[in-house]
Amino acid sequence: MDYNESSVREYGGKNTMTQREIENIKELFRSFVRVMSSAVDERTPYNATHTRNMAEYGERFISYLNEQARAAGKQPLFDADHREEFLMSVWLHDIGKLVIPLEIMNKDTRLMPEQTNELLHRFEKIHLLAQISCLKGMISEQELKREQEELVKDREEILQANTAGICTDALRAEISRIHEKTYTEEDGSTRTWITDEEFRMLMIRKGTLSEEEREIMESHVVFTDKLLSEIRFSKKLSHVRAWAAAHHELLDGSGYPKHLKGNQIPMEVRMLTILDIFDALVAEDRPYKPGVPVEKALKILDGMANREGKLDPELTRLFAESRCWEKKL
Repeated sequence: MDYNESSVREYGGKNTMTQREIENIKELFRSFVRVMSSAVDERTPYNATHTRNMAEYGERFISYLNEQARAAGKQPLFDADHREEFLMSVWLHDIGKLVIPLEIMNKDTRLMPEQTNELLHRFEKIHLLAQISCLKGMISEQELKREQEELVKDREEILQANTAGICTDALRAEISRIHEKTYTEEDGSTRTWITDEEFRMLMIRKGTLSEEEREIMESHVVFTDKLLSEIRFSKKLSHVRAWAAAHHELLDGSGYPKHLKGNQIPMEVRMLTILDIFDALVAEDRPYKPGVPVEKALKILDGMANREGKLDPELTRLFAESRCWEKKL
């Protein structure tokens, strides 16, 4: 879709659209973009206000940067067209999440719900089998009590590992210990208390996604690029696709999908990345972690900029100074 002035239809050498009509078409496109962005956020309760927050932060951050430039006797960094182009990239940066499966976007535990139910059912079964063994005289009452206590303790360890933001070394050691335990089925076959697949998922150190699931989640930027390639942006919006699709690139090359480094990443993308990370840090609606206080989020950003070399140090400093997440009265 292209809504620049060059697209005005002509008839008999005269323009058939007034400036107001052109502006109406532009606003229609902007509204469509906001609707599509809202559709992405509404797909999941864990992303409900992310893009809208970023757009609000972005507007205030731009205003702050322009004020700083004027105070230093310089030209503002963003004129009206530049501002609109940047904010359009913010509104569209997560459009690729439209095609990411909800069971991955909404995954708030390491195990899928059906896996958790199956595991808990297995623990109940182990408990019943132990009771049967005791009634048959195969194990003593004392042995039954000890196994029941172990089942309760190990069940709690598993549930903790399933929901922990970070699975610590101590917790991983407990899961490894439980994984070595076996029980005997009615048919005489030997089974482990937790399956190999459950063990693999519970051993995820940070977050809730496996490597395979993380790759699917990270592919949203590839789909953002693909979907935006179908829009015929005007010259004034010619960078929207590239900026939006690069918002997970980091200065040290550790980002994705193209692993861009340093000067390969434009200023606008560096800004977009800071907005994205900040909102993800403070958000209270993410499935894999609680939100952190603003000041802690700023310390994390500072560390990523000045110790890890992932973010632009100057833009990170200016972002913190701007307090752009605070609504001005």
